[in-house]
Amino acid sequence: MTLAINVASMAVPALIDHPLTTNRGEIHDYLDVFVEGNLPTWWSTGLLVLAAASHALLGCIGHAARVKGSWAWFASATMLGALSLDDHTQLHERLDRIGRHLVTYDGGFPFYWLIPGLVAGLIVAIGLLLLARHLHGRPRTYMIIGCVLLLGAALGGEALQGLLIASGESGPLYVLTYHAEELGENLGVLAMLAAAAHTALIVRTQHSIDVRYGRPQRR
Repeated sequence: MTLAINVASMAVPALIDHPLTTNRGEIHDYLDVFVEGNLPTWWSTGLLVLAAASHALLGCIGHAARVKGSWAWFASATMLGALSLDDHTQLHERLDRIGRHLVTYDGGFPFYWLIPGLVAGLIVAIGLLLLARHLHGRPRTYMIIGCVLLLGAALGGEALQGLLIASGESGPLYVLTYHAEELGENLGVLAMLAAAAHTALIVRTQHSIDVRYGRPQRR
């Protein structure tokens, strides 16, 4: 679904020449990952909410089972929940005023929110990597990969787009850059969902299905 949305965002306006699919037509805006309040926004926000809920659930299960370090799932769930709120409301773009008080760019770089955003990104990284520190094996690997992809795409992608805008680039390279950003963010969240999936153990009994903490270790 993640890849399909990115492909549709690029392919529909490129392949279908119609007022609805080009030049900010209704279908174009509904599919474009650059536009807010549309299908890609719904999908990315939904992934973040699902990841936050799954991490919170594992935190509850781990706490009930008295698993050491299970509190870190709540830290990551909080960070992912905050990111879902930001994705839905574009909270980070409201940091522009703070950025403009801190620094002035020469050459037309537009994304002043990146300066305070780096501080916010550091806090998010700490919250996510605290969990990775308490995990082992595949879950730890997935959490680290997810954190790198999510924050690298979000902050690095926006910085690169700002440089392209400042240089006057608004063509295919710019389009590919913001699609790569969206894809990287979503893949990062999917990796963190995989970390939760590889930590949960689903046990079926005759009358119920139990979700427990921890996978059996291979011998």
